[in-house]
Amino acid sequence: MNANELVSAFDTKFRGQQRVLLGKLTSNIKHGETIPAGTFVVMASGDRKLRAKILEKDVPHKGFSVPLPLNKLAEDSKVTPRYLLWLFSQPFVCEHLLEHTTGSVFLRVPKRVLESLPVPIPKRATKLEAAQELVLERDDEFAKQLCFFYDDYLLNVNNGRFRTAIILAGAIAEMLVYQSLIEQGVDKKLLTGDRNLGLGKMLTYLQLLRLDKTVPLNHLRDIQSKRNEAVHAGRMAGAKTQFVKEDLECFDNIIKHYGI
Repeated sequence: MNANELVSAFDTKFRGQQRVLLGKLTSNIKHGETIPAGTFVVMASGDRKLRAKILEKDVPHKGFSVPLPLNKLAEDSKVTPRYLLWLFSQPFVCEHLLEHTTGSVFLRVPKRVLESLPVPIPKRATKLEAAQELVLERDDEFAKQLCFFYDDYLLNVNNGRFRTAIILAGAIAEMLVYQSLIEQGVDKKLLTGDRNLGLGKMLTYLQLLRLDKTVPLNHLRDIQSKRNEAVHAGRMAGAKTQFVKEDLECFDNIIKHYGI
């Protein structure tokens, strides 16, 4: 949904109502500060869903959500957290938000997109029967498969099975680089027709196409090396080296880059 379609949808649904951009109705909460109970937030979760909810208790702002605390203008305009939750539940608003999400596993809506959303000012104070949480999900087969791998990765990390976690991290990195090549315009037939295609070869493709600046190349090579060490039978035989959680720091940086 482009900007004109969004405006048209608001004109149809909220004909005759004044609108104010959400960014003008909210104040800022810095990372590390406390998000107070009752604040409307839009947050990512690791199950390929986007959640909008009203906090039931104070929580620290760790950067996994976008808090939207309402200011005096919102109060004077009768815009409440429950009204925002109801507004976000409108189908055309859901569609707009999902179209502007980023991230391959953890869906996020950039703050600038949220702040530019028009908010119709209620004509009178009303009691809305809105739920406490709205869950949005994008239909994306690639992301669903990636999410399955990532869930298994977290399961192994949480249970201290770091060798298996490294193998899964390598597989996830390979999927991300493959998708990155497709998104950069590389012909899919070239990739699917290469029987020897692997992470190392795809990283070479990125360099040959001068696309390596678009990816965390050093971290990808690091996880590739660790994955090879984890699965290579010759290297594993008699090896005394044990993988530890710190070996996954390179993968943490890959996650940060791709937004998963």
